[in-house]
Amino acid sequence: MIGFISCDSNKVFEEYIEVKNANWEKENVASFEFEAKDTLTAHNLYINVRNTGEYAYSNIYLFVTMQGPNGGLLKDTVNCVLADNRGKWLGNGIGDLWDLRVPYVGGFKFAQSGNYTVTLEQAMRVENGLEGITDIGLRVETAK
Repeated sequence: MIGFISCDSNKVFEEYIEVKNANWEKENVASFEFEAKDTLTAHNLYINVRNTGEYAYSNIYLFVTMQGPNGGLLKDTVNCVLADNRGKWLGNGIGDLWDLRVPYVGGFKFAQSGNYTVTLEQAMRVENGLEGITDIGLRVETAK
């Protein structure tokens, strides 16, 4: 048996939250908490989206909120493009599952060390949830 070990030394934090029944309801907010220790180094933040071919749209709008250790809030609306103009899914695919890392903020320096909470809320205007979204995630890494 041959094994490979991947070195991901830039990663500070990465987590996925599974979307129940691959149907992301508006009221289901994904919340991620991580500790930022380094306030001098720039960081890149990514939103990770896993979807199936059943997802009906080429993008997903998200409300993103970041709360710092002092209680300060940053709020943003982000458009994550999941497919090209011809409908081909972006990212890495295995079978009917696609995994895409979408750049959110580059070169971000944390103002304070401590615990940060980032919430992701789907902002699409659909009644019955977003079928085909299986997982939503956040990645924080040191900028190269």
